[in-house]
Amino acid sequence: MLHTKKYVVSRYRLLSNFSPQRLHRAQYMVVLTVVLFVGAMVLSAVLAGGGQVIEHITRISPVVVVVLLLLSLVNYFTRGYRWQFLSQHIGLEVPTGRSLLYYFTGFSMTTTPGKVGELLRLWLIERCHGYSYTKVGPLFIGDRLGDMNAMLALCLVGITAFSGYLWLALAGCAAVLLLTWLFVRPAPLISATGWLYVATGRNRPRLFAKMRHMLRLTARLFTWYSFSVVLALSVIGWLAECVAFYILLHALSVDVTLQQAVFIFSFSMLAGAISMLPGGLGGVEVGMIGLLMVLGVEPHIAVAATAIIRLTTLWFAVGLGFAVLPFALQLVRRSANESAPVDGTA
Repeated sequence: MLHTKKYVVSRYRLLSNFSPQRLHRAQYMVVLTVVLFVGAMVLSAVLAGGGQVIEHITRISPVVVVVLLLLSLVNYFTRGYRWQFLSQHIGLEVPTGRSLLYYFTGFSMTTTPGKVGELLRLWLIERCHGYSYTKVGPLFIGDRLGDMNAMLALCLVGITAFSGYLWLALAGCAAVLLLTWLFVRPAPLISATGWLYVATGRNRPRLFAKMRHMLRLTARLFTWYSFSVVLALSVIGWLAECVAFYILLHALSVDVTLQQAVFIFSFSMLAGAISMLPGGLGGVEVGMIGLLMVLGVEPHIAVAATAIIRLTTLWFAVGLGFAVLPFALQLVRRSANESAPVDGTA
């Protein structure tokens, strides 16, 4: 519980210190993660049989690639609408088009440490619409919990396809449920805030007061109605990418059921989310390759499938995020100019 509290406090401090300079540094980190991803995939391909991996990748028809990308767009737009639903639920008056723009812009920083992509979305709302970070902070938590609970639900759907991994899936499910419960019923976290405030010598009272207020706002996100809507939208979005994974595997002549594909994809994503690694990099890939090999899939096919699905899901999102980033930053500059004093008057 204390670890969770420290994590929330650290997110709030990052928000308070967020700036264009931090954004520029994050862009260099994205480039670094691209290099690391490519290097890891090349190394995996060499170990699994480089020529065969490339052969399998080039076998994928353009039609299949387009279908994979379209299903990824279903995921992005569904989650973007979820973001807008959560915004309206806590009283943020942000037009739908703007809200989707901010959400897609956050994808540009998905692979950076510190969840800069999520912080970027909140920063854009604060700069363009004037809402305080205390007000918009619950969106970050609601968005994360929506994704993690969707992965949990999909894992449970496909768990019987991998009965040998039942205990691992249940452990991941328990972690997600515990984290969700702490924010839906935040009394323990609010109490921990008071304890931490005393333990740190009663320094920065305004920060801790804002944290308690933000936790109470977060609890408002998860009425039965709102949680049901968030979970439904999350499951629809991520199921689209599970179906994309299933289509890809069959295009590579891998005989798997939809249930198996759903479990492999969702369990790997859930493991990546719990690890808190940027974009789940490393954990997701290892999980996918390992589970495919458990099914008897040849290593070179498993590596090829993992590389393609990550390119058409994670890295496609990063590319879209960078494509719309200039438009979002232009809105920030416009808002700054409109709020600036004219002729030296306030």
